[in-house]
Amino acid sequence: MSGTKASVLAAATTAACFLALGGCAQVSQAPDSDYRQALEKALTAGQCDGDAVRDMWSAYGRWYGVASSIAGYWKSDEAAALLRQGDRFRILNCTEVARASYQTLIRRFPEDGFAPLREAARASLRSLPPPPAVPGQPTPVRPAEI
Repeated sequence: MSGTKASVLAAATTAACFLALGGCAQVSQAPDSDYRQALEKALTAGQCDGDAVRDMWSAYGRWYGVASSIAGYWKSDEAAALLRQGDRFRILNCTEVARASYQTLIRRFPEDGFAPLREAARASLRSLPPPPAVPGQPTPVRPAEI
């Protein structure tokens, strides 16, 4: 092989390696990063409804959708995030967002490994005031047990 061909081949090989390594070095965004940002925005807004809360739930839905399609994905982070979300909104006195967070945890994570988180969510639900009355229905004394 002549010197010119060898140097061209070496340069091409080196460039290909750098491109391949560059692709490997790029880390995809974690499935929950949008949710974390939306949760922070909703908590910072300090409101119990509105765009920030809707965006948070939308981001959670996307996280749940993406995470459920990843083979071997362990859902404990997701369940714990719902519990923390409920607790934070309960502190802000946003009882309906807190209630929805706890109920979502209980509904979406029925597996045995999530029993402690579900029980914590149930206990937190019991600590919330009753949900607002719905016209035409009796006012509940306690939140519905799940």
